[in-house]
Amino acid sequence: MNEPEVWPKWLKRSQAHQYISVADNTFMKHYVKNGKVKAYPTEHGIRYDRDEIDEAVRHYYN
Repeated sequence: MNEPEVWPKWLKRSQAHQYISVADNTFMKHYVKNGKVKAYPTEHGIRYDRDEIDEAVRHYYN
């Protein structure tokens, strides 16, 4: 049996949209530009908080 894929707490942009199974453009327009998910600059580049993404998806229609 395969182990489930574990998503890190801090996701790169390419991982963030795959995590919620939407296109990158949709992720950027609906979640980031609308302020539902923040982009956090780190020394390794921009990262997105997995828990914030989960919360934004839970409240998608609010």
